[in-house]
Amino acid sequence: MGLFKSLKGKIEVGTENPSGNDHLQREGRWAQTQGGEAGKYAPPPGPPPSHRYPSQESEETFKAPPGPPPSRHRAPVNSHAEEFSPPPGPPPSHLSLSRAANPPPYHDWTVIPDTSLLPPPPPLPQDYSPTNNASYDSAARAHEWCASHPVYTPSTPSHEIHLLANAGHITLEPPPQPLRKYMTTFRQTSPTTWMVATGKQQQDAIILASIPLYFACVDNPLSTSASKKVYFEIAIHRILNANSGVAIGFAAKPYPPWRLPGWHRASIGVHGDDGRRFVNDPWGGRDFVRAFKEGEVVGVGMRFSVEAAIRGQRPGTGKVKTRAFVTRDGRADDGWGWDIDEERDVRDEGVDGLMGEGDLYPAIGVFGGVEFEVRFGDSVSWRAR
Repeated sequence: MGLFKSLKGKIEVGTENPSGNDHLQREGRWAQTQGGEAGKYAPPPGPPPSHRYPSQESEETFKAPPGPPPSRHRAPVNSHAEEFSPPPGPPPSHLSLSRAANPPPYHDWTVIPDTSLLPPPPPLPQDYSPTNNASYDSAARAHEWCASHPVYTPSTPSHEIHLLANAGHITLEPPPQPLRKYMTTFRQTSPTTWMVATGKQQQDAIILASIPLYFACVDNPLSTSASKKVYFEIAIHRILNANSGVAIGFAAKPYPPWRLPGWHRASIGVHGDDGRRFVNDPWGGRDFVRAFKEGEVVGVGMRFSVEAAIRGQRPGTGKVKTRAFVTRDGRADDGWGWDIDEERDVRDEGVDGLMGEGDLYPAIGVFGGVEFEVRFGDSVSWRAR
């Protein structure tokens, strides 16, 4: 305990307010240092920097660039104008473009022939008729039938048979049973006329002549050097309703007995219920004439001719041109005909057997209740044969 007191006394004596003395000593040394440095260095020349007027320093230190100041309202175009001289000649004018001469054409269109006088394009094929349509099953069976029954090769008629055909002494063949069940009338009334009548239950059926009107072996223009025309007509007495109709045309044999002319190979037909024409077309045909009516006389014909001969071409060679046409009440019209080899759709079948190389028979299609007279030879009303 005596030791503690002696130490305590020493501590109090030697450490009286040590922090305060140190502070004073530091201040004294800082003052001496500042005073010595202030006396050692001189102030920089010029006025001291000012925080309130910075623009004065910039005006005295920097000079404005030569020339007028740039304008905010005008584009700086003078710099380029001073460096580059304008191109020779007058400047381009927007107003003079309209008065300038037209540029040369890209193509000499005057060499293109005028097509305004050409006939109109053929009508487009249709998918179905707006009036009556056969079933897909009927068409499928007919295609199979045609595949298993090829077209007959052209026959060479005797001189007597050929004379009878040209005179219109034609015999008609009714369709087989049961398709002829509802044919109430089917008889020959003269050497050149026939009467046919059917009931309203009559299904689609075709009536064909027993001999051709066109014999390819003796009538082909390539062999005879003369055109050949075949024609017959019907006088319509009765059409029972909208589900009844008659079609006329030409077809090669054999032909599906339950199908109308124009629906299959080597056949053409004009159908009276919708007025459309068919050429080996099992679909909807093409628009052609107005529908047949009771009391009308409607005829159908085909004309076979040779196209213009090519210079130096051997006789008997070339191509036959076939054109089909119809008449109404003994009158023909340029719009009631068409070329068999006209431009056709990609889905259309061919025209084999219709360009003069095959025999063609008169063909009449019937369905529903109809009554009509078939006329050949001198019995027809169209005399411009």
